[in-house]
Amino acid sequence: MATKQEVADFINATNTSDIWTEQENAYVQGKLDPFFANCLIKLVGDVSWLIQVRDNTSREPTNQDGFN
Repeated sequence: MATKQEVADFINATNTSDIWTEQENAYVQGKLDPFFANCLIKLVGDVSWLIQVRDNTSREPTNQDGFN
């Protein structure tokens, strides 16, 4: 079984621009809110693009309910 760090390392080594189109990337960024990103980080580790979503403070305050 892979560790959380191994999963995070694998995901971080994957260039999302190689697997997602610009439209897919925008969709993922638009659908993930900081609270859900934080939940995923707890599951799979410190994945860089999840951390960017988690730390995105410009999103609607309703997307951050329960986050802090």
